[in-house]
Amino acid sequence: MACSTKTKGVKDGSRHAVKALPASWYISQDMFELEKRSIFYKRWLLTTHNYRVPENGNWQKYQMIDYHFVVYRDNEGQIKAAHSTKDVEEFDVTKPGSPVHVHVDSRGFIWTNLDKSETPVAWLDHFEGADTQERLDQYAWESYSYDHTWEMEGTYNWKLLGDNYNECYHCRVAHPDLNSDLVDINTYKVVPHNSSLLHYGSPTPEMIAKGLLISPTYFFPNASVNVARNFFMMQRFIPVTRERSIMRYEVYRNKDASEADFRQVSDMYKRVMTEDKFLALGAQENMKRGVYISGELHSEFEKGAVWFQNNVRQCVKEHFELEQAAGRQIWPIGQSAAVPQPLEAAFQRLEVDSTPAVAVA
Repeated sequence: MACSTKTKGVKDGSRHAVKALPASWYISQDMFELEKRSIFYKRWLLTTHNYRVPENGNWQKYQMIDYHFVVYRDNEGQIKAAHSTKDVEEFDVTKPGSPVHVHVDSRGFIWTNLDKSETPVAWLDHFEGADTQERLDQYAWESYSYDHTWEMEGTYNWKLLGDNYNECYHCRVAHPDLNSDLVDINTYKVVPHNSSLLHYGSPTPEMIAKGLLISPTYFFPNASVNVARNFFMMQRFIPVTRERSIMRYEVYRNKDASEADFRQVSDMYKRVMTEDKFLALGAQENMKRGVYISGELHSEFEKGAVWFQNNVRQCVKEHFELEQAAGRQIWPIGQSAAVPQPLEAAFQRLEVDSTPAVAVA
């Protein structure tokens, strides 16, 4: 089991206070190792789109922490993935090596799962309905093509990036673009659905006329898609170490969009994501210096952060309990070892400082 599909959060209108994750969860090596085993090497991860490998024989390399793999289209047109070295420069699709589980959803997005078992958790168990949202039907998916990739790397824990993306409490002061063209902050809301979080910005008719009817969805643990008439963008938060992460963006362009229309939304998102990077850098420094105090999350304005953090809580707790019952670490990627005593003590110490939340509606 790759943690339950039913997560915890807060009910709409609830005034129940929810305590945020403590600083220790963002800087502990023990916690990061547990997150590898319970989340990143166990769950389905949104990775790319089939437009990234449009022709037979095409391949692209990807990374998840210290594992590297390629996504490719074989000579029969099938999308597949295989483990690779970090510096792979040539890849023969007829001799791929050790396979990685792949799922291609109805919108063409490619998901990978590093679990080495023959039957990892079913994709539908966590993401049923993620690709069949009615709001996605209004976009001409056949009109997009891959445009470019860009990335930023910095000294911040991956969870800070998830926290930032999934709440807009900070948007008024941190993201001027979001107050003008992209979303109506006053009516912005998020709606959880299994392991997806749907973001709604209630665009005005003027925004829609500009092609800024945007449908963002976050897919736990570390990816999102923002789609608009003139582009869609895939965002992946890739942990490298416990305090270092890569923010990587694949940008796809509507082939009928003018350069000005495409740049309007693409460049605005680049500014917003860059602003989030600097917020994360500052937050991580506070964690390291010991000046961060875990406070209460706002049950409405930070509902997305509650959903995200409780997914983390739930996954690591469930996996840790499995390890305790088995008397050893459980590495879905294929490793196995006895549970070291410091890990048990460290997790229990961290758990005591992290108040669980209430059920989501």
